[in-house]
Amino acid sequence: MLSNVVISEVKSEEDFNNGINIYEEAFPPSEKRPVEDIKRNIAKDHEKMFIGKYDGNPAIFIMMWPVNDSDFLFLDYIAVKKEYRGKGLGSTFLKKIFDIEEGYNHVIFEVENPNEGDNKSQRMKRIKFYRRAGAKTLTGFKYFLPPRNNNKSQEMKLMIMSRKSIKMVDGEKIQTVLEQIYTHIYNRKSDDKTLNGILDNIPDDIHLE
Repeated sequence: MLSNVVISEVKSEEDFNNGINIYEEAFPPSEKRPVEDIKRNIAKDHEKMFIGKYDGNPAIFIMMWPVNDSDFLFLDYIAVKKEYRGKGLGSTFLKKIFDIEEGYNHVIFEVENPNEGDNKSQRMKRIKFYRRAGAKTLTGFKYFLPPRNNNKSQEMKLMIMSRKSIKMVDGEKIQTVLEQIYTHIYNRKSDDKTLNGILDNIPDDIHLE
């Protein structure tokens, strides 16, 4: 672990702007939400922004939400500033994640489907990065992002990291977590058509690969 990386929740306008600068640099338009959405989610306590400083300089940006009434964290975004990539900052954060938010046993997050799109190798590289950190893929159902800007729903993969190694997770628990992600993070209604299509197909027991 890198001792010269300090990770803290964003509380100042300066740190917020530094985080947004990394966010804007790291993600293509198709993967980004409007900054106003991020501000609103933070104001409503639907998300928290963290920034990691490497030798005092902003280097890693994280958006995360402790899911209400659960032992799950939702990892929305993680990105390292270009000049600090390859130094292990992302891995350092993932190793510290349960120390940063104590009392939680699982981290759930979305990754792009490696079988779709033009950047398949990049998508697979991201999945391998998370697997090296101990993450596993939820199987047995399909997951989609809600449609935005009149575009179609985008199929994603869901991955999970846990304090202890597990091979299965309760389907009802995942249903509750995903409903909260849709309503709190994506500001959708609980009767959202895409959401309910996902929930209806979640098995009782979800195997992890």
